[in-house]
Amino acid sequence: MTPFTVTTRYGEIAVHLSGCSPDDAPGLLLLHANPGGHRDFDQIVSALGTTWAVAAVDWPGYGASTVVDPNAITVDALGDVAVEVAKSLAQRGFGSLTVIGNSVGGYAAVRLAERAPDLVRGLLLVQSAGFAPLNPLTRAMFRLIARPSVARRFVVPHARLYLGSLRNEGVRPLFERARQVSADPIRLAVYRSLWRSLDDPRVDLPAAAPLLPGLPVQVVWGRDDPTNPWLVNRRGITRALPHAQVVVLPTRHEPFAQAPGLFLDAVREFLTDRAGMRP
Repeated sequence: MTPFTVTTRYGEIAVHLSGCSPDDAPGLLLLHANPGGHRDFDQIVSALGTTWAVAAVDWPGYGASTVVDPNAITVDALGDVAVEVAKSLAQRGFGSLTVIGNSVGGYAAVRLAERAPDLVRGLLLVQSAGFAPLNPLTRAMFRLIARPSVARRFVVPHARLYLGSLRNEGVRPLFERARQVSADPIRLAVYRSLWRSLDDPRVDLPAAAPLLPGLPVQVVWGRDDPTNPWLVNRRGITRALPHAQVVVLPTRHEPFAQAPGLFLDAVREFLTDRAGMRP
C-alpha cells in the first residue's frame, strides 16, 4: 500500500492507498478497531482492490500514525479524524466514499456520515461500537479496563478471546500486533483512552435514533464474538438503524480476517450496489 499523511490536531494520520485509481473506480475507506491498524484488513484488501480505490487508515498512535496527546484520543475524536481523512481523499480525486468500519471504526464511520454526509455513499458496520446498552455496569467496566494496571494485563487475553483460534492464519497477525501494545507506553495510553471514552453518553447511538435515514447501511456481526455479543447489540441496532441490512455470521469480532471468503460473500451485493455496478 502507498501511504500518505493527513495532518490533524490529534497527530499525523497515515492513510494507505491500494487497488484502483480513484479516477477510474469508486472509493472505499477502511477504519480499524482498538487496538489495530490498516493491516487488519489484509485478508480482503487485494480482492476489494480489483474494483475499488482503497484507503485504509491507521488511527492516531497506531500503525504509522503519530499522536499528539494519547489522552485526547476518544472514540468520538476518531469521527473527527475520519472527517479530515475523507476531506483529504476528496482533494486527491476520491468521490463520495463507502466506509467499512470495525468496532470503534464502525462508530467513527457513523459520525463521519453525520458530519460530512456529502462525502459518504454508504456504511458497512462490522461489530460496531455504540449500539450496546450504556448502563452503570458497562460504564464501570469501561472505566476499569482503562486503568493502567488493568489495561496492561487485559489487552492480550482480550485479543485472544475476540479473535478466536490462533491457528487461523488470518487472525494470527492481528494477535501479534495486539501483543505489542502492552509494551508500548504510547499505544497503551491510546488503547486505555479509547476504552475510557466508551463511558461517554455521546457514544450511545440508539439514544439519538433513528440515525442516517436514507443512507444505505449494512451491519455485519459475528455471532460468536464473546466481547461484543450480537444479542446485546441487536435491539440497539434495530432502534438506531431500522433501515439497515443485517447479516450475522458464525465468526467473532473481525470476520474479514477470520473468514474473509465468507465475509466477502456476505457484503458483495451491498458493495456492488454502492459502486454503482450491477451485481
